[in-house]
Amino acid sequence: MSLAITANRLRDGRVVFRTPSGNWSLNVADSAIEPDQVSADGVIANVNANANEQDVVEVYAVEMNLSGKTPRPAKLREAIRALGPTIAYLPKGELEAAE
Repeated sequence: MSLAITANRLRDGRVVFRTPSGNWSLNVADSAIEPDQVSADGVIANVNANANEQDVVEVYAVEMNLSGKTPRPAKLREAIRALGPTIAYLPKGELEAAE
């Protein structure tokens, strides 16, 4: 089971993913992939131990599907969380302005 570490950014609540360099990215494809739960738990423990230096909350591991060109969450709930709603919730112009 491959896992990525995700959290919510404190300043705006956006979903972020831990990168191989230890930074946080809005793009799920930038995720560092952990090979198992033990490795993921170690990363989570390290992030939580350095909470004062982090800009994130609610850190946890997400199962990833690695069968495509880029990694993506294996579960629908996490895919929606990572990639956004399944329908446009604003007109296109307003949606682009929100980003």
